[in-house]
This record gives sequence, C-alpha cells and structure tokens, in this order.
Amino acid sequence: MKSICNLRNRANRSLEEERVLLQEVFDNTGVGGVLVVPSFADRLRQKMGVPLSLSAIYRMLARHGWRKIAPDATHPKGDLLVREDWKKNSPGCWVKR
Repeated sequence: MKSICNLRNRANRSLEEERVLLQEVFDNTGVGGVLVVPSFADRLRQKMGVPLSLSAIYRMLARHGWRKIAPDATHPKGDLLVREDWKKNSPGCWVKR
C-alpha cells in the first residue's frame, strides 16, 4: 500500500526513474554552469517521450532538490553612491519627444 506522501496519481515516471533520467540529461549539460530550462526542456521531453509543460519540469526539478535562483538586484561591481545620485537627479517624468 502506498503512503499518502508518496501518492502521485498522475506521474509519468516514478521518483527513481525521474532521478535517473535527470542524471542522464545533466551528464550532458556540464558541471557548475547555469541550467537554462527551456533548452533543457526539449531534451527532457525527447527522453521522456511525452509532452511536458515548463511548470511540470520546474516541479520535477524542485522534487529532486534543484531550485530556481534569481539574479541579484544589484551588480556586484556597481557603485551605490552613483546609483543614489542618479536617482536624485534623474527627471521625475520622462517626456516623449
């Protein structure tokens, strides 16, 4: 009998099959790089043989410990004083000519 926490009625693959499939695809991706999901999604869809939406792929990656990391709000080499000066001295309203 399945436990409630492992119940996945609409799953295309078991968790172990998903893990092996992701490992096969990641082996071709490289190490330490940024994973661009839309290009990765095409390879994953071909491997699985079923149509998958991007949200389903993001959920599968989350199930296996991957997370979406957003870029930083500020550039690491940016100058905070220059940015604040620009905010103070920039026009409040842009006029289209």
